[in-house]
Amino acid sequence: MDISYWSEQLARGARYIDTDGNTKDLLALLKNHGVNFIRLRTFVDPWAPYGYAANTNGCSGKSQPFLGKEDIVSTAQKIKAAGMGLLLDFHYSDTWADPGKQIIPESWRGARNIDELANYVSLYTRDVLESLKAVNALPDMVQVGNEITPGMLIHVPSNNTDCWGNNSSVNTGFNGQANDNNWPNLARLLRAGLTAVKQIDPSIETVLHIESTGKPSTVEWWVDSALRQNLQFDILGFSAYAAFQGPVSNWSNYFQRYAARYPQLDFLVVEYNPEARLLNDIMRALPNGRGRGTIVWEPTESGSWGEALFNWSAGNVYTAIPARFQVYDQIRSQF
Repeated sequence: MDISYWSEQLARGARYIDTDGNTKDLLALLKNHGVNFIRLRTFVDPWAPYGYAANTNGCSGKSQPFLGKEDIVSTAQKIKAAGMGLLLDFHYSDTWADPGKQIIPESWRGARNIDELANYVSLYTRDVLESLKAVNALPDMVQVGNEITPGMLIHVPSNNTDCWGNNSSVNTGFNGQANDNNWPNLARLLRAGLTAVKQIDPSIETVLHIESTGKPSTVEWWVDSALRQNLQFDILGFSAYAAFQGPVSNWSNYFQRYAARYPQLDFLVVEYNPEARLLNDIMRALPNGRGRGTIVWEPTESGSWGEALFNWSAGNVYTAIPARFQVYDQIRSQF
């Protein structure tokens, strides 16, 4: 599960109550229901103007630079101490990176060409991983970019940009857009991140994450383009939200199709909610154990993507919903 809000919730005094009625550390609670892997997102400088923690254009700001390097290192230590796997999700931005925006970090905007921008990717990736290595908290998997179907490191803020990154402009001159003419530039950026990960520890598995689960032609164009650029990565990650990538009735056939087309890759659903049983069965059914699993996006939050696994109440109390956790108890037992 992706619990990237955890440190922010703890700073506000959050408590977590399991389905048995007992208050528990969030990791202990999740482990009690079979969760064995945690995903964390990380931003370059959350306090930069237009960053995740900035007080910019109607956003209230944050009391701490949550999801910056220091916060990630602290949280990663807890995850590894709990004996859980860790997927680190580099957004390569000061704020949210997704199909609608991929904003170049403020401190990287002085790059004069794509090679200098790629060097920033390499140096930053190495810096974060070296900091994690120093405290014995290296991730097991690293995601180089987040929902990068359109590419990454594309945009810069405009006067109307908010702290979520909306209303940004395409960087002129050079960027990492994914199109037939610009794929060599995107490949430079991705290769910089992928190479940096393996330089720190070759055993870390690398993930490239696209969100177009329900669009096979887009998936295959993207992956074929990446492979033509000779990008070397271990796992192809997907977002699979029923609200955005449906209809869900197609997913099983599509994943079998992707597995057949790309026998050199493993597969991972790095974001989803709901459809836990369906997606875990789909991953389980991929040949030769190449379906690596699924990751719930933020079990404590509800939105257009799906419903939380917890009820929130005054005092920042998060109470696990038995009916929502039952499916994970069944999966743990049956798998």
